[in-house]
Amino acid sequence: MVYKILADIIVITHFLVILFIFLGFFLTLKSFLNPKFLDRWLFRTLHLFGIVYIGLLAVLRQYCPLTIMENTLRARYNPELTYPGSFIVYYIEKLVYPDINPVMIIIPTATLAVFTLVVFIIRPPKRIKRLLSLKYEIE
Repeated sequence: MVYKILADIIVITHFLVILFIFLGFFLTLKSFLNPKFLDRWLFRTLHLFGIVYIGLLAVLRQYCPLTIMENTLRARYNPELTYPGSFIVYYIEKLVYPDINPVMIIIPTATLAVFTLVVFIIRPPKRIKRLLSLKYEIE
């Protein structure tokens, strides 16, 4: 039973990561249009690394580590588990693991990663800008 609960927690965590990536995209778009809107360097840096990592996984056709952990835990609980879990987790799983052609996920994910990287380069957070300017002043 512990393995099933841990697998459900991972699905919820996975869903929250996906929400963070999508929310981050819209906030990045807003900050591109209005540079003063979002200058949270930690948020933008984590979002940049997250979307680039997810984009690389998608392009390389690799599974997310969260997916691997969840599948491992479910297999330990019951290898033939079809999904008798809770209502909420069942529908969150449908959002996290949609039954569509992988290209429909790879192209938007790669596009989001490139856009996020370009915006981060064009309009870096102030703190990152300051760090880069200090580096050039020292050299």
